[in-house]
Amino acid sequence: MGSQYLKFLIAAVIFALVPLEVKASEQLKLNCTSSKNKNSVISQSNGFLKGTWKLYPYASAIGGDHGKGEMHALHIGFGYFFQDSLSVSIDILGARIRSGIDDNGVAAGLDILLRKHFYKNHDNLWSIYFDTGGGLQQQSTNFSGSRHFNFRLMGGFGGTLKIFNHIRIISGVRYLHISDAGIRGGGGGFDGFMFYSGGAFPF
Repeated sequence: MGSQYLKFLIAAVIFALVPLEVKASEQLKLNCTSSKNKNSVISQSNGFLKGTWKLYPYASAIGGDHGKGEMHALHIGFGYFFQDSLSVSIDILGARIRSGIDDNGVAAGLDILLRKHFYKNHDNLWSIYFDTGGGLQQQSTNFSGSRHFNFRLMGGFGGTLKIFNHIRIISGVRYLHISDAGIRGGGGGFDGFMFYSGGAFPF
């Protein structure tokens, strides 16, 4: 009688434990899936992953070369991350020039920039980056010298701050050289700084 009771008790315990093991296994799978999804969401929200596209509207002010004047511009950039944290951007600009060596005028240009986000905090709330590049500029007045068609070379540092889920503020400063690369010569080119601020939007 005692033996039969013991067998019945063991069978009941085994029967009770099997569903618990199945439930524990299922819960573990759910936890793993949830963790992966959470990590995926966190990774996607950082905005610096390979294959990500960004739209960069921003405004800039250029000055610092004594006597040459100032230039204020609006830019629209289209950036693509070809590696994590490393992107290339094509930026189109339109500007108003207050020339110190000629009449005031306007300018249009295009830049190609390589940008590396070399530091990000643990939750990707903000980042620090370095960017460098060059481009072309056509202007209606003398600003950097005696030629209206010029080349642009630049490099500097900036930062981003996430304000919404996928939207960031960007701000930075670049050292900027504008000249005709000695094709016509005269005026020595423009050497100063560009201060800029705007936004970064996924698309």
